[in-house]
Amino acid sequence: SANPHIPSVTASAVLGESESMPDDHPICKGHDFNTTTSSSKDDPSQLDAIMQSMLNTGFQATNVGKAVNEIHRMRKWRLSDTPWKEGDDETLRDPNLRSKIRARIFFAYTSNQISCGQREVIKFLVQHKMVDVIVTTAGGIEEDIIKCFEPTYMGDFKL
Repeated sequence: SANPHIPSVTASAVLGESESMPDDHPICKGHDFNTTTSSSKDDPSQLDAIMQSMLNTGFQATNVGKAVNEIHRMRKWRLSDTPWKEGDDETLRDPNLRSKIRARIFFAYTSNQISCGQREVIKFLVQHKMVDVIVTTAGGIEEDIIKCFEPTYMGDFKL
C-alpha cells in the first residue's frame, strides 16, 4: 500500500482495481418520488411505479420487485397462452375455454407474518380472490386467533 497507515490486506480488499460495467447494466437507486405525475395518493399507478423502481433499489427491494413482476405474470397467464397439442386433454381443446382457465396461485407464508403486521395484507389477498391456495405453518393459526382477541403491539428489544 502507498499509505503506510493502511494495512496492505485492507488496501487490497477495499482499494482494489474496479472494472467498468456494461452500459446497459442497471444502476442501484431508489424511487424518484418527484417524477410522480398523479395528484392522487390513491392512484394505483403510483404504487406500480414504486414497485417497478424496486427492481433497481438494492437486494431486498429488488427481490420484492421481481416478486411483483412474477405475480403480474401469474395473474395474466391463461391456458390459451400454451398451444393445445396432440395428446393433450381433448376437453381442453376449445380456445374459448382455454382463455378462461387461469393459473392456480399458491400463497405460502410462515406464522410470524400474522403477528408482524402482514395479517391485513393476507386478508386482502384472500378476500379479493388473488390467491387460490394458502400454505402456512401451524403457528399461523394460534397467532391469528390471538390477533382476533387483542391487537399485537410494536415492540422494542430494549424492553
